[in-house]
Amino acid sequence: MGALQDVLGLHPLSLALHTKIGNIWVGWLRKWQKRYHRAWVQNSRFTSSEGKDMESSKIQKIFYPEGIMVVGVSDTPTNLGRNIIENLDRFGFKGPIYLVGKEAGYLNGRKIYTRIEEIDASIDLVVFLIPAVLIPEALEICGLKGIHYAVIESGGFSEFADENESLEEKILDIAKKWRIRFVGPNCISIVNLENGLVLPFVPMEPGRIKTGPISFVAQSGGIVNYSLRLASCENLGFNKLISMGNKLDLDENDYLEFLISDPGTKTIGLYLESVSHGRRLMDLAASTQKPVVVLKSNTNRASNQIARFHTTALAGNDEVVSSALSQTGIHRVDTLQEMMNAFKIFNLPFMKGPNLAIISRSGGSAVMAADAAHRYGFKMIPFSEDFFNHVRKKVRAGVIRMTNPLDLGDVFDLEFYKEVLERALQEEGVDGVLFSHSYLPGIDEMTTKNLVRSSMELSSFYQKPVCLCLMPDSSEWIMMRKTADFPIFTEPDDALKALALSLKHYRNKFEADFHPCNTFEIPSSKGQSTRKQSDKIFSPGEVFELLRGYDLPVADYKLVKDYEEALGAAALIDYPVALKIADSDVVHKTDVGGVRLNIETPDELKRAFQDLKGDCFLIQKMVNMGHEVFIGGKHDPEFGPVILFGLGGIFVEAIKDVVIKVAPITEREAGEMIQGVRGSALLNGFRGGLKADLESIKRCLVSVSRLLYEHPEIQQLDINPLIVLREGQGCMVVDARILSIAECSLNKRGFQ
Repeated sequence: MGALQDVLGLHPLSLALHTKIGNIWVGWLRKWQKRYHRAWVQNSRFTSSEGKDMESSKIQKIFYPEGIMVVGVSDTPTNLGRNIIENLDRFGFKGPIYLVGKEAGYLNGRKIYTRIEEIDASIDLVVFLIPAVLIPEALEICGLKGIHYAVIESGGFSEFADENESLEEKILDIAKKWRIRFVGPNCISIVNLENGLVLPFVPMEPGRIKTGPISFVAQSGGIVNYSLRLASCENLGFNKLISMGNKLDLDENDYLEFLISDPGTKTIGLYLESVSHGRRLMDLAASTQKPVVVLKSNTNRASNQIARFHTTALAGNDEVVSSALSQTGIHRVDTLQEMMNAFKIFNLPFMKGPNLAIISRSGGSAVMAADAAHRYGFKMIPFSEDFFNHVRKKVRAGVIRMTNPLDLGDVFDLEFYKEVLERALQEEGVDGVLFSHSYLPGIDEMTTKNLVRSSMELSSFYQKPVCLCLMPDSSEWIMMRKTADFPIFTEPDDALKALALSLKHYRNKFEADFHPCNTFEIPSSKGQSTRKQSDKIFSPGEVFELLRGYDLPVADYKLVKDYEEALGAAALIDYPVALKIADSDVVHKTDVGGVRLNIETPDELKRAFQDLKGDCFLIQKMVNMGHEVFIGGKHDPEFGPVILFGLGGIFVEAIKDVVIKVAPITEREAGEMIQGVRGSALLNGFRGGLKADLESIKRCLVSVSRLLYEHPEIQQLDINPLIVLREGQGCMVVDARILSIAECSLNKRGFQ
């Protein structure tokens, strides 16, 4: 215990900055630890099943502890542990707080102990701000004392050096041994504004943080701080803030599960640089009606594709993330400001339909708003004549057109704007209102504040969203945004983009036809199995038989070795036939001249055989007069099996027009995939063309998604082309390839 005691009072910046002196300390302490530390327990992470044994609802004690211990405190002004204690006092945490540091003393009237063992009290949560190499021993002592929850704010783990991964493994082993769940490491900690549990090591002021219904989880402590500053500019209130750090134990899914059941949280935001176990994230998001908004960064890594399968390389990792999030009703945004706009819109009643009323004090703003409304899929239905007659009472010159959008530039009675807004909300069929208002500073300030107040009251009364856009002018506008209890937007485009999220959320979560599959979790017997065979590309015969086993229609075929066998096969299948090289290593047969089509006689078959080189060939019934489409599959490292759909043949690569979803999918989702490609009009009989059998495509998509889901060892799958016949006549697989991988395991961190 001596070495641990000696460094408890070190300034934590020396740990986080990793100076040369700090590295010398780390090296010396490692030698000490190897000599004196207890034997390691078995080396394994928490698995998914063990995570379920300790349900995330039980991490409530992390956010509502009755007693706290902070390890790494001193009474020196620059000590970061001291900041934690002062934050707790400033925000009014009521539970007992115990301090442990290098030197005995007092801080704010509380005793500083020099050993964890000295504290004889009931403690729910321990916060560590000590050197990384000392965490295992300290955690072991806490386990012996019956403490089951921890926040590890210390840095110096795998984010600093790869060799420190063994240190992380040791911490996980000890945590597993004592059934300890922990936040971090390498984080600025957590905040619960309901009870004053404010644990970051940076000073925080109650007057600068508003309490509200939003909870935010971030993989970066800096993003948490930046989000607080942005939110303060918008008068947005937070309930809980979580800096995940390295996500060594608890990850975004654990926090999301907790926040879904948290009564104080109405809207959830996530900032992610990586996704841990994406399918659990999808299941959780699908289970809640609370809005979940995600900002996913780190999108430019080269995708881990196998070059031989060009078509599935169209599904880059970030495209899969976007599709997976959308599939379960998660709202993805691209910037923190966009996330703030989403938070604002979800403070309003939901937009329950596409019909929008636009009211503006400026004709130009009305035009811009109308353009944005069209861009985001809103409809501007006409106002009633009664509505227009009411507006005409205040019109001066009569130069404005009575339309939707409505330009109020000829109405100078600003108090009348409230009546116009209320009448618009009363209009039959109007689902929401965008009110764009520019005002003169110092002149229209009071009437504008009244308009903000009226917007809040009317939006609440009619349970319809009112997006209020104030054109910025001077510090009055800035102060209004910071103090108004009603969300204020600047640009109509920002407001309507956010309003589109509200409409999407309502449709996804409250309308009956949105039902993703029951679960995205891979059954443990499949996802955690280890495949002993080496990587292999299936032979054409193996591929076709597997597809037939999942009720996919495959064109009649025979594998042959020479012309005599081919002649017999062609007679059995019936002409016309196609002849193809049956070599697993050849991906694009047309590129190497390995395909001969529309062979109608034995002589043509003989000539085709003389042209092709190989040891094995495939004779297949020709399928003509149909659309070529592509169905693909790949194994994503974060979300596992995903399915792709697009126009087939060479066009899938030339146009790159594909839609992606995580497998398995429902029939409704299959229909969305078909209509989601830009070339879907061709399948619908564009300009008198062949109308494809869309129902047969749906069935194939659902079947392939089930195949991928039940065989997660499949790394790549190409069905290209699938020939789709006229409506009612079905479709036919004429070419397909499958690559399986040697090992496919599903653990807490996803697919590896």
